[in-house]
Amino acid sequence: MDKQNIIDAIKLVLEKELNNQKLRDFRPAARLNEDLYLDSVQIMQLLVHIELTLGIDIPDAALSNEDVATVSSLADFLLSQSNGRTNETSNATNEVTEVQQEFEDIKVHCFVSCLCESIKADPRVDHRPFYFGVWDAEVLISNDHHLAYHSDDINHDEFRAWYKKIYGVSVTPWYCESLTKKENIHTLQTLLKQKSESENIMVMLDMYLLPERENKFNQNPFPHYVMLEETGEPDIWFMHDPDFRWEGTQNKSQVIAAIESKAVAGGYIFDSSKITPSKNSVIADYFLSCFNANHNPMTDKVRDVVHAHIDTENSATDITQLGEALKQLPVLAIRKYAYEHGFAFFWRDIGFPEEEFEYWCDVIEALVSNYKNIQFRAMKLASDQLSQAHKKALIEEILLLLDQQDEREFSIKKHLLEVFSQWSSLHQINLHGTQKCVEEVAV
Repeated sequence: MDKQNIIDAIKLVLEKELNNQKLRDFRPAARLNEDLYLDSVQIMQLLVHIELTLGIDIPDAALSNEDVATVSSLADFLLSQSNGRTNETSNATNEVTEVQQEFEDIKVHCFVSCLCESIKADPRVDHRPFYFGVWDAEVLISNDHHLAYHSDDINHDEFRAWYKKIYGVSVTPWYCESLTKKENIHTLQTLLKQKSESENIMVMLDMYLLPERENKFNQNPFPHYVMLEETGEPDIWFMHDPDFRWEGTQNKSQVIAAIESKAVAGGYIFDSSKITPSKNSVIADYFLSCFNANHNPMTDKVRDVVHAHIDTENSATDITQLGEALKQLPVLAIRKYAYEHGFAFFWRDIGFPEEEFEYWCDVIEALVSNYKNIQFRAMKLASDQLSQAHKKALIEEILLLLDQQDEREFSIKKHLLEVFSQWSSLHQINLHGTQKCVEEVAV
């Protein structure tokens, strides 16, 4: 087997199995995400088919973005695996394009990121504490036992309340559920015309309906908050998307069409001129309100989904559907990067060694990456080429990986709470019961 054989196999899988609509752009240098529009889930589906078709064992390391940046780098990596050169560094691990780095550099929560953008521009305050509420933010399970990051029932009242407490800014809804889409869009257009320089107008839209924007997770629909402004041209709006670190102009009619989607509804306005310096005591209260010492809600929900699908008495689920049930896991997993904001904020004051901070960043990265390993195994269960014994082994691996996730995240929480306690002592904040909380964190 040579590299060209593998490239041909990649193209065949994209055409026959994934029904990829961008094959006109297929070439060795084509980027899987930016040129072929493959999200992380589809890349894993591609790897599953390659593994089963060519008999190449795909290691967990292949699920990192560096290994699958382009068709060529993926082929290099797979060729090294087929030749047994598992310890060598393939071209894939070195080929990290600027765009690929941007893909990894996304933030973790679109609503929170919009609010934090104004905070970052004010030197009197720090945006990082506001991410405390993200690492264990609500995770949903649908009626058909699918993991979900969005629901019509989700509101952001808790974030809004703490934004007011920490930064002194009211986040006011302008979108009214009792009005029609047309009426709400009229409200939006009026607000944009009247907008002052310090006001920020947020709106939820369906990113799937904006083909000019790269839908990194290929979700359909893809509910997402952005901020809008008018431009000097009546048919063009300026869009700012802090979560994906993107800003630029968009056709007004296309943006309105994305807002009109039945899958989305929501909008807020806030004035950054109202920002006031934060009190450390309030930041401490927010941390403690967000800190879940004895549970890891995301891993708990993933485990619930897994058990629902391996339950042979549940006629509504099937183990072959587990990969699809965990499809939204990549969107949720990146929330765990919020732990880095926590460590960075406290260590800024405490002055811990950089090496220690980097160590915990690596642990957090492993936490995020391990969700990919779980999802990859879940996808394999859909194959009719695997024996029942092989599928049973995969299920056991998934459950073991979930246990490892708990162990890893509890260690992060334990150390973060210790750092928080030291920060609190430095600022003479009296925290009754914090030591007891430290002792209760599972390890």
